[in-house]
Amino acid sequence: MLAPQFSLRRLLAWVTLSAFVCLIGAAAARGQIWAVAFLVALFGFVVLLVVHSGAFLLLRLVGTVRDRIRAARASAPQSPSRRS
Repeated sequence: MLAPQFSLRRLLAWVTLSAFVCLIGAAAARGQIWAVAFLVALFGFVVLLVVHSGAFLLLRLVGTVRDRIRAARASAPQSPSRRS
């Protein structure tokens, strides 16, 4: 059950989407301004998703480390306070 579930419909949808992006890329290579603008916007969106995913993973890692440190401190025996 660990194998991803792919369907033929989903595969065909990804192939169709990729074909449209390649078609727009070809139009951008021919100098069509709208195609260049579309590809720049698409690239910006992909970069935005990657940056947000990286920030989420970094903050999740920091939170996990912080929780483990707190749990270790809570389970450690308390030292008696020193009196002078």
